Amino acid sequence: MGSQTIVKKITTLGVLTAMQIVLGSLLSIQFLTTKIAFAFIIVALTARLFSPLVTAGSTALAYFLGMLLFPKFTFFPGFILTAFLTGLTFGITFQHKATLPRILLANFIVVFIWNFILNSLWLHIMYLTPWAALLTTRFIQEIVTYVIYTAVLLALFKIPVLNQLTSKFNLQ
Repeated sequence: MGSQTIVKKITTLGVLTAMQIVLGSLLSIQFLTTKIAFAFIIVALTARLFSPLVTAGSTALAYFLGMLLFPKFTFFPGFILTAFLTGLTFGITFQHKATLPRILLANFIVVFIWNFILNSLWLHIMYLTPWAALLTTRFIQEIVTYVIYTAVLLALFKIPVLNQLTSKFNLQ
């Protein structure tokens, strides 16, 4: 692997991580117990270009740096695990192709397992919020999130130029 290739990989990953920070921290909608951030778009693109572990590490790093630079609530390390698992899920699912079943599966795992269940656990630990209140308020918000994630990623991966670029510049 040449030095130009390594520089290209690091530069591309750095730009994508910075975009995750901006979209995740500055351009997000924060509800009381749920946050809809558009960084998932960049995570999906990163997953098409890099390996699942690189995508997971980049996503966790972007979340951590976003919390340091633009804190919106109390820091809790569990959310870094959620970010890592989100990147890993997108990385494994979109590594070769982003088809409708893969998009539906990845979004289901991310939204209902990582965001809904795991993040609810972190919120329960942090604020001692009763489970019934936490789960009922977050469930409807997560359904909306699932629909948004699915619609956006379906539209994103139908762009022919994007698919050509991610195939051509695959950096795995």
